[in-house]
Amino acid sequence: MTLDAPYRMTLSLNVLNHLGLNLYSNIPSVLSEVVANAYDADAEIVCIDIDRTAGSVVVFDDGVGMTADEVNERFLNVGYQRRLGAAGGTSSKLGRKVMGRKGIGKLSLLSIAEVVEVFTAKDGQKSAFRMDVNAIRREIEESGGMYHPTPIDTAEIDFTHGTKIVLRQLKKGLVNTAGALRKRLARRFSVLGAEHKFNLLVDGKEVTIEDRDYFHRLQFVWTFEDDGKSLQISKRCTNAESIKIGAPGVLPSGVVTGWIGTASNAGRLRDDDGDNLNKIFLMVRGKLAHEDLLEEISDTSMYSTYLIGEIHADFLDVDDKEDIATSSRQRIVEEDPRFQELLEWLRQQLKVVKNSWSELRNERGTREALQNPLIESWFETLQEAPKKKARKLFGKVNEMPIDASEKAQVFSFLVLAFETLRYRENLDALDGIEASNIPLLLSIFQNVEDLEAALYHQIVRQRLSVIQALESQMDANALEKVLQKHLFDNLWLLDPSWERATDRHMEERVGKSFAAVEQNLTEEEKKSRIDIRYKRVTGANVIVELKRYDVIVDTSKLIQQVDKYRNALFKYLEDANVSGPVEAVCVVGKDLSDWSSSRAKQESVEAFKAKGIRVVKYDELLKDAQSAYGEYLSRSSDVGKIRAILDSLTASSIT
Repeated sequence: MTLDAPYRMTLSLNVLNHLGLNLYSNIPSVLSEVVANAYDADAEIVCIDIDRTAGSVVVFDDGVGMTADEVNERFLNVGYQRRLGAAGGTSSKLGRKVMGRKGIGKLSLLSIAEVVEVFTAKDGQKSAFRMDVNAIRREIEESGGMYHPTPIDTAEIDFTHGTKIVLRQLKKGLVNTAGALRKRLARRFSVLGAEHKFNLLVDGKEVTIEDRDYFHRLQFVWTFEDDGKSLQISKRCTNAESIKIGAPGVLPSGVVTGWIGTASNAGRLRDDDGDNLNKIFLMVRGKLAHEDLLEEISDTSMYSTYLIGEIHADFLDVDDKEDIATSSRQRIVEEDPRFQELLEWLRQQLKVVKNSWSELRNERGTREALQNPLIESWFETLQEAPKKKARKLFGKVNEMPIDASEKAQVFSFLVLAFETLRYRENLDALDGIEASNIPLLLSIFQNVEDLEAALYHQIVRQRLSVIQALESQMDANALEKVLQKHLFDNLWLLDPSWERATDRHMEERVGKSFAAVEQNLTEEEKKSRIDIRYKRVTGANVIVELKRYDVIVDTSKLIQQVDKYRNALFKYLEDANVSGPVEAVCVVGKDLSDWSSSRAKQESVEAFKAKGIRVVKYDELLKDAQSAYGEYLSRSSDVGKIRAILDSLTASSIT
């Protein structure tokens, strides 16, 4: 073929912009169009090779290729409708139901590459030409719609039939790895492999159904296939706990096949690349036609976040009926009656799946809960009606996207709440709780007096373990280090109402103000202290100064030292427009030097109180905390059967 061959493309600038440059958003979707064209051309092998150094992509297929006339009449003819030709909607050699319809897929190449080169051979004819986006724009504007691609040398065409497309100067970022591209392409086609005589390779490695990378994520599966296809799906779902076999759906417009699955938790449906797999893909004629049917269903329940599936409905694309695919070929026109018919079928199937899923989750949740022998013993004491409600609630806990240790604690809360409500004959209150509404679940539990007492019992035991860790350090110097480690994270040691500190950002800002004070301290002041921190707790602004165990100071000097930090804090709070009282606590190892008598100590305490300062000794701190919490435990020593469950679950969640 000569280099001055009259290649011609006729289109408007508006068509180029809307159906070419702006039609596709990423490389995998464009390459899908190229792969679909190769399938329609009866290719049995398609090879995609990525040259990251040159920033180019080469796609070769061994299909029938094109003659010079077919290049102009089909490939460069925007809007060419091949299904209206003599062969109709089937391919010439293998009789495949072709995927293409509107003849605009080739324009997608221009959306990701500045330069596109095409090499093709058929019946002894070889053709090669280059398309340049900037040249296309220029010629369309000058000639009113006619563009002549540039002929190039055909010498490098070393194949007798097929087509090679080279994409250069890519405008979209390349997929990070060949594996990522294989995964995205595998999710867009269901006709891959020897079974369909269609092999797709990326950088020399075959793309398979397993590259979709989601079958192993499925916990429960429902199929709508014949026995053979259902068996194939079952083999791929290696981690599935249940696979329910169902028949294909028979609708007035045609047959629906495929499967719907659920993952064990919503996090399992986000892959390593960040892609969200919480979708039901629609495949038509072996190619992705709608990326997510769940968008059309509008189910906002917790259950829907676990869903994934593939639905096949070829009746949405038949030759003798109107095309209902959008221009991007990635969605379906929503108003079409055929599509609405499919959605209604899917809604009905999802209702069945949801009920089945709940039963399976309840069974699994019950098995998981009953692994604890104490819960099993408790469960067996229930009558059938309460047992059914307990099983249902176990299933709801199993729906929660939390890890095993957290789940063990929730099971313990569940038993306590269940017992309280059972004795009040109000178990129906649990039926309205959705697993997605965990705050509501916990608020109902915490409004139960008995449960609150049990939870407080657990908190007290944890606090006592901290106190015991401090008490075990008899050496004064060791105690300094341990107290420094624990005190600022356990402010309840100083005041039971100080549950936890908040606003870490403010702590950092105040810390900078304190650093400025540090620069003006004497060496004696610096050496006398282990640490000083600011914490904001329950609306109060708290300064905690931890003195060295063997340091002895008097009231006046200690007030003087603390005042420096109080003044710095007051200035910061005023500048930041933050309200709330300011309290200071000094933790010391020895009596102050001027506490020579009980009267003198009382006068000192009053002086500190006037300034909002409290002085606490190491041993008094531990003694008072031990006394307060130990007294509670001694009054609550009879924890009973239900609290024994709590204790055992708490232990199992720690180990």
